[in-house]
Amino acid sequence: MQSYFRLRALAIGLTASAMLFSPRISHAQIDVWHIGKGGLSWSSQAETQIGALDVDGALQPLELVESESLVELLNASGQRFLNGQPLDFTQGGQPRAWSNDGFFNQLNGPLDLIDGDPETSSKSVFKSAQSQAGAAFFWDLGAPFPINRIRFYPEPNDPDAFIKAFELQVNDGETFNNINRPEYELLRRVEVNRQQVVDIQFAPLQGRFLQLLVLSKTTFNIAEFEIYGQGFVPIASYESSLHSFGSAVNYGLLRMHTTRLTSALGDPATAPTATIQMRTGADDTPLAYFRRDRNTGSQEEVSFAEYNNDLPRRALYRQDPTTGELLEEIDRAPYLDLPVEEQGPVRDFVKGDIRADVENWSSWSPGIEINSTGLLEIPIELPSPRQYMQFRVFFNGDAENAMRIDTLQVQFSPSLVSRAIGEIALASNPQPASGVLEVASGVDTTFVYDVRTEFASADLAGYRGIRIEAFPPPTFSDLQAGDPLTSIADVNVVPRERGFDVLFPPVSSDNNQPVRVVFDMRLLEHNTPINAWLLGGDGVPPHPIAPGNASDAIGTGVMNAFATQSEPDMRVDLSTRFITPNGDGVNDSVDIELILSQFSANIDVSIGIYDLSGRLVRSLSTAPRSSGSYADAWDGRNAAGRTVPPGLYFCKVEVAADSETFDSTQLIGVAH
Repeated sequence: MQSYFRLRALAIGLTASAMLFSPRISHAQIDVWHIGKGGLSWSSQAETQIGALDVDGALQPLELVESESLVELLNASGQRFLNGQPLDFTQGGQPRAWSNDGFFNQLNGPLDLIDGDPETSSKSVFKSAQSQAGAAFFWDLGAPFPINRIRFYPEPNDPDAFIKAFELQVNDGETFNNINRPEYELLRRVEVNRQQVVDIQFAPLQGRFLQLLVLSKTTFNIAEFEIYGQGFVPIASYESSLHSFGSAVNYGLLRMHTTRLTSALGDPATAPTATIQMRTGADDTPLAYFRRDRNTGSQEEVSFAEYNNDLPRRALYRQDPTTGELLEEIDRAPYLDLPVEEQGPVRDFVKGDIRADVENWSSWSPGIEINSTGLLEIPIELPSPRQYMQFRVFFNGDAENAMRIDTLQVQFSPSLVSRAIGEIALASNPQPASGVLEVASGVDTTFVYDVRTEFASADLAGYRGIRIEAFPPPTFSDLQAGDPLTSIADVNVVPRERGFDVLFPPVSSDNNQPVRVVFDMRLLEHNTPINAWLLGGDGVPPHPIAPGNASDAIGTGVMNAFATQSEPDMRVDLSTRFITPNGDGVNDSVDIELILSQFSANIDVSIGIYDLSGRLVRSLSTAPRSSGSYADAWDGRNAAGRTVPPGLYFCKVEVAADSETFDSTQLIGVAH
């Protein structure tokens, strides 16, 4: 059941001075998907929870308190034990129990030993005349837990049937052999046991797999196996189920409130973390299923039902008695009713591959690490508009320190348009013969960016602005619309850290038309993506623009620009070669523009002023810098702040990259 908290935001309408836009004010709706305190429960949205529980509306690693049974806690939290060993021991998941003998085949098997009821037990399974030495029981807690006590005992009405010799072993959930089976360490070996109720306490340790090995030959009965611990689960995880928003939506902000938890014995210097990742999809599964033809080896994509044997996987044939042609029979019954001479071959298929559906689903986003108490608010930079979203959380701490996620909110809104396509080109060459957008590096260049939008319904809110971002930041030049394209004067340009927003009168299904943005940018990297979004009303998440064929006037089909030069380079430009630092406001200083192109990481940059003897007069910069454009200035003063004597000076720039050192030396004259 959906639990959405609706906010309403009125779209901003700008007065149009041109007839190309005919404003239609529309409403854009912002919704919030809320999990945690005040919203949906974590458990209701979970696909898997490994050591992570919903505690008072918050998600956190399970915490054990002294004398609290871990088995009971897991069962009560919905992570009930399953009967049988896991298929993959290295993967965490649902807790499990199993044994190495016939007890495994009983209805409940070892589960009777961890149900909290002493009346249920192994009964007579281990009461036969044969030697019972070697019987073994295994418990997989699903995740590593801080354990410090183990207790087991027989049925109350059979007190003498306790195990007379045994061995306890433990695995931390991280150590496996070459076939990915747990490597156990000895926890306790008791060759002569006289205790009806075995109660073993030990220093806290991390344990996921436990093994009880019977060493005595005598018959025995076991009713309960109890596990205790104290502290937080050090490693836990949570993965949500695929959530559908009902239709394709744009994603806005991710808001999370988190709390750092520390026990009384915890070290405040230890920093526990919670890491969250997200992905979005256009269909209801992030996997693609393929089956392989046994005869030809060819593969075809099929539905999950077909892959999972829910539908027929064999094509049966009968032979037409008149023509001899093989006719495919989907239903087995008619085939089996045919005379033998009319029965054709059985064409078998075998299972093929399961692959990530990269066409319809994004990969997991880079992890966002959280290590402190407070509110986190960041943009969700994932492909949209898309209908489905999934997230996962990894907790990492220790027995005394953990992170808790109090709430998680995903802001979203309906698509502004059905489809938005963008295409970029050089203003001077919009249709390059090669189809590749190549630009000289480090040179101011004018680009055109065409946008085509589609409206499948008049109910779509439409847009009233375009955002363009890149590195280095582009600068707005002109907005054009219509057919033929005509400049629009009634626009509002808002500079941003990585580009700009250009706002204009609303565009809806009533007045949809081609739009072109003209901007200037200087390429500093070999491959520069230009990202763009449609903008709706105030607070509405932006609508990403996808690359494609947006206009017949442009022949690139891309939203990336490539520099013709791929090797690192440096350029230094001086605003003047002669300064008069006398305070009259004319040539009092020289501006030094440094352009670094195609450097993949931060590099050491030194900018200094030297006299003719080579002595350093003033250091302007020694900080590391990456590719980009930088502005420094020299006001004719030395390191002490005094005006230098008239004469000639050198401006020397040195850039030290891994494989090469770049330098530039230019003269500057000083007069008073």
